[in-house]
Amino acid sequence: MTEQTDPGPGDSPLPTVHKQPMWKRLLRAGVTVAVLILVFGFVLPKLADYRTVADHIGDIEPLQWLLLAIFAGWFLVAYVFVFLSTLPGLRFREGFVVQTTATAINNSLPAGGAIALPVTYTQFLSWGFTPEAVTAALLTAGVWDQLARLALPVLGVAAIAITGNALWWMWLVSLGGIVVVVGAIWLVALVLRSETATVALGVWLDGIVNWALRKIKRDPIDVVAATLKFRDNVRHVAQYRWKWVTAATIANHASMAALFAVSLRAVGVTSDDVSLPWLILGFALGRLLVMIPVSPGGLGLVDLGFIGLISLGWGAGADHDLISAGVLLYRALSFLPPILFGLGSWVFWRANRSWRHDWKTERRGEVISA
Repeated sequence: MTEQTDPGPGDSPLPTVHKQPMWKRLLRAGVTVAVLILVFGFVLPKLADYRTVADHIGDIEPLQWLLLAIFAGWFLVAYVFVFLSTLPGLRFREGFVVQTTATAINNSLPAGGAIALPVTYTQFLSWGFTPEAVTAALLTAGVWDQLARLALPVLGVAAIAITGNALWWMWLVSLGGIVVVVGAIWLVALVLRSETATVALGVWLDGIVNWALRKIKRDPIDVVAATLKFRDNVRHVAQYRWKWVTAATIANHASMAALFAVSLRAVGVTSDDVSLPWLILGFALGRLLVMIPVSPGGLGLVDLGFIGLISLGWGAGADHDLISAGVLLYRALSFLPPILFGLGSWVFWRANRSWRHDWKTERRGEVISA
């Protein structure tokens, strides 16, 4: 049984959300609550004292709060420019509504991505964008985002190596990371340029994916057709707008890393305690934990990862309470504002009918779906 979100004006194909049995949803919610209790109730108190953490945050100067607000604002709107680069004709206010709504869902609901995707489609379609244009934009943004996630740890290690503080294993990680990033870029470029290579990749993936599906007693899927469809959707955007997409993606990831670094510096973590390259590397590796869908936005698990990577590993000279204060401040600034703005964006989108257009008539973004 599936349920689809109402597309608004005109009928349109939307990603389907498979409704899970109640026991699975309750189990997922229970796991989320258990993880939060375990991390914030038992593990984190052993690393830092909450009262001391609150005192460090309370000691932040007004000018530092202003700086934090500026970087938090940049963080809030940075991904909008990714949407603008992948979906020509999109207006900033439309991108802001989509971005904050999707982020609010991801940050507040277990497995929020499965809910945010059809909501995102619905909003884009309600403004007249064609399904093909939306699919191309979202897939391109997703591919570039994953490449940036892989590249950021490599850049962090490279920065540490330049300062002369790299350990032997970091060189191995750096070389391995470079191989992975270059290989991923080469694979994407090959798929986009050659239909034969796309089919070959699809055949290879088909064997792996359907073998795994048989093991979990799921119906097989046509991976070759899905790979070809991916190529058709992404090719035009990647070919003609890759420079803009790359620049917007870099700016987006830079906004996250900058807010993280500024948050730790604001509570008193100096460069003598933890250098900037160490902060960036710890941030890059900690963000990979977001991919584990245990809690909304990786809440709890990611926080613990950041604190552990920096304070227990490379930032041994820094006060653990300071590290914890900076990490929790970053998480609050990056987690809560998108929820508040996203709620307002959702209400505004539902109430404001002046933006609504039938995509079958308007066909916005069709230039990238041709």
